[in-house]
Amino acid sequence: MYTATIDAPIEYLKGVGPMRADLLKKELGIYTYGQLLHYYPFRYIDRTRFYKISELHPDLPLVQIVGRITGKEVIGEKHKKRIVARFSDDSGTIELVWFQSLKWVDDNVERGKVYIAFGKPNIFNGQFSISHPELETYPRPQTVTGNLTLQPIYNSTEKLKKRFLDSKGIQQLQRAILEQHVKEIPENMPAYILEKYRLLSKREAMLNIHFPSSASALQNAQRRL
Repeated sequence: MYTATIDAPIEYLKGVGPMRADLLKKELGIYTYGQLLHYYPFRYIDRTRFYKISELHPDLPLVQIVGRITGKEVIGEKHKKRIVARFSDDSGTIELVWFQSLKWVDDNVERGKVYIAFGKPNIFNGQFSISHPELETYPRPQTVTGNLTLQPIYNSTEKLKKRFLDSKGIQQLQRAILEQHVKEIPENMPAYILEKYRLLSKREAMLNIHFPSSASALQNAQRRL
């Protein structure tokens, strides 16, 4: 019997299971929900800025663009097979390219739908493209963890990445815990201390360390934790 859900073994979290749990234990020393929640991001990427396609240049690190999938086709065969989608806004068109997970892309990336594309712009044959972009429907749905304005980046390892537990995979696990179990995070400071020093509650701090609603919310979470 566990005193709270956050004491539960990590293998019980949806999306983990025995094999991923074994890796989390060996690679990061994470055995429980609570230990995963205390595995904080080491940096954040600003997701408040949206670029127009006409503003892109190859020196930009990571960008996000709102646009529409205007076409999608499979190119090449066998190991050279890839999916190329045309992605347009009111200023131009770029290509989104996938070399892996082609069935998922074919089934889920829809022509005519508006997405937020996030990734590194590159030039190939004189055309801007983004390989393996992150795609979100637009507008973003509101959840308990808020809209992602500062994207958390987590340390991972090669063994974890092979099991799709890269930074994005760890982020998804953090979101699952917080959306399902945030109310079960126990407070460990007296109310008078919180009031005297104007500190966030433990729950608010955990939400904003992983999914900050703003830069100031992140600072307050870091101060509390």
